[in-house]
Amino acid sequence: MRKPYVSGHFYPSNPDALRDKIAWAFTHWNGPGYIPEIKKIAPQQGIIAPHAGYDYSGPVAAFSFGSLANSGRYDFFVVIGPNHTGLGSAISIGNEDYLTPLGVARVRKKAIDEIQDDLIVVDNLAHAEEHSVEVEIPFLQYIYGDVEIVPIVMMDQSLEAAEHLATRLRRLSGNFTIVASSDLNHYLPLPRLRKLDGYFSSAVLNRDIKAIYRYEYSGEISACGFGPIVTLLSTYSGKVDLLKLSNSIEITGGETGVGYASFTVGRV
Repeated sequence: MRKPYVSGHFYPSNPDALRDKIAWAFTHWNGPGYIPEIKKIAPQQGIIAPHAGYDYSGPVAAFSFGSLANSGRYDFFVVIGPNHTGLGSAISIGNEDYLTPLGVARVRKKAIDEIQDDLIVVDNLAHAEEHSVEVEIPFLQYIYGDVEIVPIVMMDQSLEAAEHLATRLRRLSGNFTIVASSDLNHYLPLPRLRKLDGYFSSAVLNRDIKAIYRYEYSGEISACGFGPIVTLLSTYSGKVDLLKLSNSIEITGGETGVGYASFTVGRV
């Protein structure tokens, strides 16, 4: 069992307080403004959602998860985040169930067996202290109840790695969707943050993968989960929609902040 690492820090450790915090994110003035219900009123889709503390990024993340609820039910969720810790393998799958204050998100062992190969390996060390996957799971549990997941952490976020993982995901069987976990630019004053987040968001909307890597490798832009984002764009070929673009300064104030965006990516 993988125990929560940022519970009580990024989000409340008490189950009732956590449910209240997620409801707060959905009804926040900078959030979607409603509590979602599972309805099949939109096509199947993957989402891009931020992974900071809920006080900062929760209202933006709520846009993604609310839209996901409108696309119906899924048997399991592939949650892909960047590796912030430097621990583990290049692309690490966790095969331990994830415990959160809302219960146990069980891993989909059959899917793990289908995905793994010489590059994509089971390595729980990469997950033990990594928050980028963990913070997405309570949102899924809040909406769907008991969920099954395939947690993946990318230390190697190169184009080759993202395309390789996407190839494996395109062959994966079952009714699943993908959650790509990423914040946008980090620790910038508001005018520059808005400008660079706008550049990056335009690249995602236009599926301009070359621009995404040009921005990242130049050091100008610091979206931490660009590999998971490109993996999603390379797996699903449908329309990309930007639901919300904001940042921590707009939500909590401060001289510098971190950018957050909510996207949906149609499956076909």
